Amino acid sequence: MKKSMTKYYKERLVEEEASLAELEKKNSTTSNIRLFAIIAGAVLLYFLFKTSAIIAFGAILGILTGFYFLVRYHESIQEKVELKKVLIDVLRNELEVCTGGKNKYAEGTDFYDEKHDYTADLDVFGNFSLFHLTNRAKTRLGQKKLANAFLETHKSEIIQKRQAASKELLGKTIWRQCFQASLFELSGSSVTELSTLGEPPAIKLEGLIKYYAFLKWIFVGGVAAVFYFYGVTNGMIALFGLLALNYSLVGINKKVTEPYFNKIKGLSRDMAKYKTATQLVLEENWETELLKNAQGLLPVDGKNPIEEFQLISTKIDMKNNQFASFFLYAFSPFDLVQLVKLRGWVKKNPSFFEEIFECLGTFEQFASVATLAFNRPDWTFPELNDDANVSVNAVEIGHPLMPESVSNSYVLSPQNRLSLITGSNMSGKSTFLRTLGSNILLAYAGAPVFAERFALNSEIKLFAYMRIKDSLEQNSSTFKAEIDRIKILLEAMNIEPKALLLVDEMLRGTNSEDKLKGSIAFLERVIKSNSYALVATHDLRMTDIADKYPESSKNYFFEYDAKDGELTFDYKLKPGICESFNASELLRSVGLDV
Repeated sequence: MKKSMTKYYKERLVEEEASLAELEKKNSTTSNIRLFAIIAGAVLLYFLFKTSAIIAFGAILGILTGFYFLVRYHESIQEKVELKKVLIDVLRNELEVCTGGKNKYAEGTDFYDEKHDYTADLDVFGNFSLFHLTNRAKTRLGQKKLANAFLETHKSEIIQKRQAASKELLGKTIWRQCFQASLFELSGSSVTELSTLGEPPAIKLEGLIKYYAFLKWIFVGGVAAVFYFYGVTNGMIALFGLLALNYSLVGINKKVTEPYFNKIKGLSRDMAKYKTATQLVLEENWETELLKNAQGLLPVDGKNPIEEFQLISTKIDMKNNQFASFFLYAFSPFDLVQLVKLRGWVKKNPSFFEEIFECLGTFEQFASVATLAFNRPDWTFPELNDDANVSVNAVEIGHPLMPESVSNSYVLSPQNRLSLITGSNMSGKSTFLRTLGSNILLAYAGAPVFAERFALNSEIKLFAYMRIKDSLEQNSSTFKAEIDRIKILLEAMNIEPKALLLVDEMLRGTNSEDKLKGSIAFLERVIKSNSYALVATHDLRMTDIADKYPESSKNYFFEYDAKDGELTFDYKLKPGICESFNASELLRSVGLDV
């Protein structure tokens, strides 16, 4: 698997790097043409001014118009160059991930909750986590949607819809990579800034500014007439008079406009990314329900509102260019005109940003899952059922965060509601519990699982009791933390119809006798409820529960082999009870006489 995916991404990189070289060549040529146009235009104007100021003034307008379109064409090429570079970065990231490197996307540490039912125990968030393995979302909402898929139990109908969306995107590899690239360099704050942008402030003489699109041609025509009838000197006076008027209108509104302009400063860059992403979404015909619904949040008729917003915000950013601002203010109080347009845009599209982020977040969520599925072609999408006789049927299941892990098969059913797992230290007990739990969480998200076959009853609700630690901040001992977690599990058994409890060496914070009594009482409660539990332990006395309740509990074990002082583990789950432990040998290996 790793070799085939590595080969694929290397070939894609060669292909896209060749395409980038062609675009950069075109970009360089266009840049030279721009330089030539500036020089040629300046020379032409020099000779025209010697001939006629009126002709020269008309030529200025013509040259500026032509240069504007040349600049726009050059910018479109530059956008393609930048997008291609980002696409190459996306492919390099996937190559890095497939060769065991670190994913550049967010780890989801801000979703970590130590008190959650299972996320701290099953490595759901943070470095080397399920979220980090899967995440390809850049917007905050996309990350939140993916996180929520791991955080909550879902009915089979919802999971099946998620699988369908993920599979549809799995079949659109190039589209998915381009979509990732469109948002890859998104600044994290832009979503927050846009969602809290609010309506632009009201300005003085707004009624006049609204008509400036029409008035500016009258003013420009008047200036041109002065040049024609009264000569260059008077024409220049008229031109600077128009500039003074426009700058005055800007000046009297500066107190209210400047804070707002600072708020949206630089957003045009991210708007370009959102525009590209939404265009990609709109260009496709989506078949699955979740993707069609997400696409439906975007406008399909008329001009894309995000394109309008980007155009306005780009123009507002242009005012910070001193050279460009002279020409812009020669015709109108430029930024005020754009602000009025922005006010109109906000009134016309009051909930647009909420809808666009909902759409893009949904596509990011399922593009993340689809990328995981693409990178792991040997994994399988789980089968979902409501069969009361089988809750989990896993064939050759492995840990999703350990690509080279040893796989095992396991069935969780009414005949095996309680599994006692014994074994020596480092033999694989805890890893097996996490293996089962992690794959169930991937199934919740509509993702493939690390197994040859994986059938799941979607009513299963996970709870874990594995990493218990004290808290100085909360003045809580390890034993108190264990008692608190046991209370949660007992409540879950009372409330949840199909609670699945993953328990690793319970009550380790007390003496062995109380530990045994408490553990047996807990196991008895599991048997008497409708819950399921996998309990890892070193205490063989707990395995007697399987003899007492053979119709609903079983013993399993992991073992090791000692040869010439070396310990080896096969990490294979076997039915029965472990008969050998290695703690003494491990202690002797570090110098203790035991």
